[in-house]
Amino acid sequence: MFNQIDLLPDDPIFGLNILFSQDTRPEKVNLGIGAYKDEWGNPVVLSSVRKAEQLLLEQKLDKEYPPMEGVVDFIQTSLKLVFGSNHFLLKDKRIAAIQSVGGTGALRIGAEFYKEIASGPVFLSTPTWPNHLQIFRSAGMQVNFYPYYSEETHGFDFDRMCAAIRTMPPKSLIILHACCHNPTGVDPTFEQWKILSELIKEHQLVPFFDFAYQGFGANLEQDAQAIRLFAEEGHEMFVASSYSKNFGLYGERVGTLAIVTPDASTALKVKSHLKQRIRSSYSMPPLHGARIVSTIVQSLSLQQEWLQELEKMRSRIRNIRKAFVNRLSEAYCALDFSFMNEQLGMFSFSGLDEKQVLALRDQYGIYTPLNGRINVAGLNSSNLDYVVQAVSQIVKS
Repeated sequence: MFNQIDLLPDDPIFGLNILFSQDTRPEKVNLGIGAYKDEWGNPVVLSSVRKAEQLLLEQKLDKEYPPMEGVVDFIQTSLKLVFGSNHFLLKDKRIAAIQSVGGTGALRIGAEFYKEIASGPVFLSTPTWPNHLQIFRSAGMQVNFYPYYSEETHGFDFDRMCAAIRTMPPKSLIILHACCHNPTGVDPTFEQWKILSELIKEHQLVPFFDFAYQGFGANLEQDAQAIRLFAEEGHEMFVASSYSKNFGLYGERVGTLAIVTPDASTALKVKSHLKQRIRSSYSMPPLHGARIVSTIVQSLSLQQEWLQELEKMRSRIRNIRKAFVNRLSEAYCALDFSFMNEQLGMFSFSGLDEKQVLALRDQYGIYTPLNGRINVAGLNSSNLDYVVQAVSQIVKS
């Protein structure tokens, strides 16, 4: 029965890791997969996370099944991080929320639920995180796209996005990156978010925020401002949150799906449908990562330590991006990369085309996705000059 099965290509992002591991050049550099690395290129486990794990170990907690919707303390903690600790939606119990298997799991459960109750298409930004396309197609949804990034200005294409929104059918799902847009690093201003909110509401669209980088842009509060604005303005909406990046819990798969509904009784109904989806998919989410997050946020000392560590990561990314741009300028690079200083978060859209990306990979062992997106956290003082030299040479040829 397997005779007709084809060999499918590796994932465009995770496949880079395989190629990188097979490269024997000692100077090779991985700027592909979106995971934070320290100044020496090593993975980081936060000190606050280690301390939370020690506290959990000392409590000798059981390993019984959690509820289908997840760890209750974690879900409430997540909602407070996203919406604010005293948000009226939490008090009114209008949010149907579940713990998910990472942000990807939240997106998939949300997509399946939306497909169940509505027949509208989904609209993704151009460009967007590549897995968005697979998630929503696999959920059986019709996928369309809207303009977002201008290659001419290397910035947000606000006017064309607004024009596209005006043509979307009512009840369409529109995927929005709450902050640190992946892959471009280009976000709307708060004033632009206000206009987008009005347009989306006027045309009866359903916002679905992908919130994977809270704390990697400006800070925890400011990075959530678009979501909180939409909540204040009365949108019924979906929010997929991930704690892979801001807690460094990549392999623990910790996330939440929150759906804002009109009232508490509707929230209960929605949650019942989400739980049914979970039961038929993975039964219930894992315990450990959720317990870590709630332990840290509920401890004043651990929360302060975590916020300091988050600021350290955010500052290193910001500083190494500026250093990269400055070194390219000092090297008299044929292209002006100063626009990268306006980008936020872990990623920068470099403007390098596919031919240049492949040349970096083949000639220098520098690995990035074909769209030229760079994981800035993969740069450090030991490889920065090498990458600058390589980029300068590639754009000349």
